[in-house]
This record gives sequence, C-alpha cells and structure tokens, in this order.
Amino acid sequence: MPKFYPGKPVRHLVTYLSKSREDISPQDWLDRRKALSRFSDVEDPEISIVMIARNEERFLFASLASIGEQLTERKVELIWVNNGSTDGSRDIAERLGVKVVDEPKPGWAEARQAGLEAAKGKIILSADGDNIYNPHWLEALARHFDDPKVVMACSQYCLYTYDNKYGLDLQIYQNLRWINSKMRHSKRPHLNCLGGSLAYRAEVAREVGGFTMGVGRGEDGDLAFRMEKKGQIIFDDSEEAYAHSSLRNVLIEESLMKTLTQRLSVHLKRIPEYFSKQNK
Repeated sequence: MPKFYPGKPVRHLVTYLSKSREDISPQDWLDRRKALSRFSDVEDPEISIVMIARNEERFLFASLASIGEQLTERKVELIWVNNGSTDGSRDIAERLGVKVVDEPKPGWAEARQAGLEAAKGKIILSADGDNIYNPHWLEALARHFDDPKVVMACSQYCLYTYDNKYGLDLQIYQNLRWINSKMRHSKRPHLNCLGGSLAYRAEVAREVGGFTMGVGRGEDGDLAFRMEKKGQIIFDDSEEAYAHSSLRNVLIEESLMKTLTQRLSVHLKRIPEYFSKQNK
C-alpha cells in the first residue's frame, strides 16, 4: 500500500494555514515572491500551471508557496485565476507577483476555461488554490507527455490536516480511496480526473471544446471524458505526483468516519459499473 502521510515540505507549508497575512514576515513574502518569479513573463512556455481560487485567503499563500518550490528546469508560466474573490485572495497573489486573470462569473468550469484561454503552454497543469503540492508534482505529471499517445494525466489526492496529525481513520480512508481509483481507471479513467491535480494537452482540450460552462462540479471529469476519445489518460499514484488537499473537502459534519461510511455505501454499489465503459 502507498504511504499517504504528507512529506516535510507539505507539513511545513501547512503551518501557514494558522497565520493571517499580517502574521507572515516581510522576508517570507519576499522569499516566496522570488521563488515564484521564474514563472513570470516566460516566453514560449512548455507548461502552463493554471490555479483557480475563489475566496481562498486562508490557503492561498501556502498553495502558491508550494508551486514556488517545484523542482523543474522546464519553461513554466503560472496563471492564477481569480474567480470573483471578495476576500484577500487577490492581494495575496499580487503581493507574490503572480499573473492574475479575472473571471468574475463563479464556477469551476468558468474559471478553468479562463485559464485555458490565457495559457500559452502546450501542456496545462490544473491546480486549486487550497491544495499544497509535492515539490516533484510538476515533473511527475509532465513526464507522461513524452509519450504522444497521452492526452491527460491525473494523480492521487491526499489529505492534510491543520495540526499535521495523521490518525488511523485517515490512513484507512486514504487507502480505500486509492483502491477505488485503481479499480475504476481501466474502464472509466475520467472519474479519477480531478481539476486540482490534472495535466492535459491544451490543443486537444481546445479541440474537444474546452470546459462545459454551467456544469458545476464535474467539469474536470466532463473534459476528461471527451479527451479520452483522443488518447490515453494516465493515473499516476506515485508519491512524487501527490496533491495534498484540505480535509474540509471530504468531511461530513466534521466526522471522517461518517464520511467513510457514507462513501463506502455509495462506491460499493458502483463497483459493477467500473468494469464497463461509460457511453455518455
């Protein structure tokens, strides 16, 4: 079984979640801005990282800091899509020197499409403003596109906790999610394609019409479903490719066990579907 406990770089960045913007030292702002500057004003980038966020003031500094720590020599541009934020999210991105694209109409598809339209890279790495990324995340996903048959790659979502504690219930939950992802990928790979950790060929995405407006959640899987007809989708469950997401995205009434029970009930019923292709 894989190990899902967040590594030291991720645990270190989690500490920012308990700080306000004012609590972050001026030197820290400068250091993080400098680390991100290599992704600004890049001519002819190979890769575009498109991060979307709406009112993610608590998480955004840590999320962008994790992008600044990416270990790569590739030509990469970073675009942050401000999806109508009314908190301090835009200020954080600007203070860190990140290119901002505004999409006032709220919606995951609307924000990701605005990023797709602004991106110059041939490969787009899709990110969310409340995720923290392993330093090898970019390279782990980008390497799959050396194969021309690959049109999209996704990775395993892991969860971080605000106190950096990792109980047995969370380990069980993570492993069950991983098993579920492995089972369904062969016939229904689009179900594993989550927009917070997704890489895809920009040209193919535009060819199939981009993101479908107004679909709410599921905009990522919808694009993947159309793109899988054009080539192969890779599910990378290596530790290097992990994207670490907030527990708030899965908790039901603040109870992980309640979440686990509810999702087990849902996914056990779906298992027979995983062995056949989805037609529409």
